[in-house]
Amino acid sequence: MPRILVVEDEQQLLDTVKRFFERENYDVHTARSRTEALELFSRFPPDVVVLDVMLNEGPEPEIDGFDVCKALRDADYEGPVIFVTARTSESDKLTGFELGADDYVTKPFSLLELKARVQAVLRRTGGARSIYRFGEVEVDLDNYVIRHGPDEERLSNREQELLRYLIEHRGKVLPRGELLTGIWRYSPNVTTRTVDTHILNVRKKLRDDATNPRFIETLHGVGYRFIASEG
Repeated sequence: MPRILVVEDEQQLLDTVKRFFERENYDVHTARSRTEALELFSRFPPDVVVLDVMLNEGPEPEIDGFDVCKALRDADYEGPVIFVTARTSESDKLTGFELGADDYVTKPFSLLELKARVQAVLRRTGGARSIYRFGEVEVDLDNYVIRHGPDEERLSNREQELLRYLIEHRGKVLPRGELLTGIWRYSPNVTTRTVDTHILNVRKKLRDDATNPRFIETLHGVGYRFIASEG
């Protein structure tokens, strides 16, 4: 379970981001100031930090996100930092990158976009898993491959995204609408067979039997669930 530290002065937004990432199986810790961020960093070292540039409404309004980033770096935090900001000037972005920022997200943003940015920096820095083993089957998401011993099945971009989403939410029933939103960025109310078609393709490459599934279970009229355990 990746650990994320979110530093944001707007309490409502902070609570919303926390609830969202907890639903997505992240260990989430939140702070509204440099002091709180450093305390949490010492107790719960994060895999990634999401950091608001402007902290005007927090308990230390004279300190901005750049100050927090510098303090975390001085405290030997070497992980990825994503700045969240309403500022769009080039000078602000350069300041952030000079302090070791890995990415910028501009307000207003969607939670799915923020999640995608978090996942991307975790993959780049080795904080996100890419290889899973289920019995004799190996899923290598970075290389878009499912291995059955010496045999390989190649995954398309969408198939890889779908399989990653299923694995990261294993045991959870995923409605079609959630998959449409989380992977294809469609409205959950769109009528399409896209999800079912891609599930069928992934099942074939996993060599899974829909009538007696080992990997992907169908809940008719609801959605799908990844049921395989590692080992």
